[in-house]
Amino acid sequence: MADTSGEIKGLIVVITFLSTFFLITAMIPSGFLYTTPEGRTVDVPEYFEAIDLQFFSFTHNFTIGAPDIYGKWDYKFPEPFAGWNVQFFRQEGLGFSVRLYDKFWIFEYNIRGMEWFDANGRKVSEYNTYYLDYLPFTQLDANYDNKTRICNFVVRRSGETEFKVYFAFNTTKYSTPSEALEGNELHCLFCAGIDDANTKLNAWNLVGAILFFQMPDVHPAINALIAIPIWVMIAYLVYVLILKAIPFVGG
Repeated sequence: MADTSGEIKGLIVVITFLSTFFLITAMIPSGFLYTTPEGRTVDVPEYFEAIDLQFFSFTHNFTIGAPDIYGKWDYKFPEPFAGWNVQFFRQEGLGFSVRLYDKFWIFEYNIRGMEWFDANGRKVSEYNTYYLDYLPFTQLDANYDNKTRICNFVVRRSGETEFKVYFAFNTTKYSTPSEALEGNELHCLFCAGIDDANTKLNAWNLVGAILFFQMPDVHPAINALIAIPIWVMIAYLVYVLILKAIPFVGG
């Protein structure tokens, strides 16, 4: 009988390391995962100056672009926003939708929509099978505040999180949010407090970040020192398993 102790040891090392790394990271208090430095500066367009941005721990802004030939425009936040993977959609003839999703390397899964509410807490979103909950474009003008010159909404996923969403535009060029949208110059600002941050860790996301050199706020050299030995061990195990399977393949 062939000696399989080497392969078993390698498999145990890989599983033990990844499991231990995940457990230690998962037990880190949330305060160490997300901190808000005092006196931080927020760089957002002047259109949102009426908002007390210091109240929020996380902010992200972008300009809604022109739809493609299929009438769609989407925007994925470049980094997890407050710990969440967020995607924003514009669909002509329909409205805006915001989705949360989980990610493993380049694979996205567990996509779920978020409901829209106005400043008074009234639900203003509608439902579509593909775009899930969406905000009809007509709600932009209906919820525009002429005093602050801002549209104020809340997007919420029950049991998970919620974000404050603001729309603003150049009021010297456009008179309503819908006009700015047609000109592809409507600005959007997402805000979240520390209580809305995602402090939960997904084991698959963490394993993917380790194996594909994507650990956040970690120097690439440290990432390589962690990931390369694991890949060497995995490659060795695959090589050994293939060698052991060849006699069976050959009949």
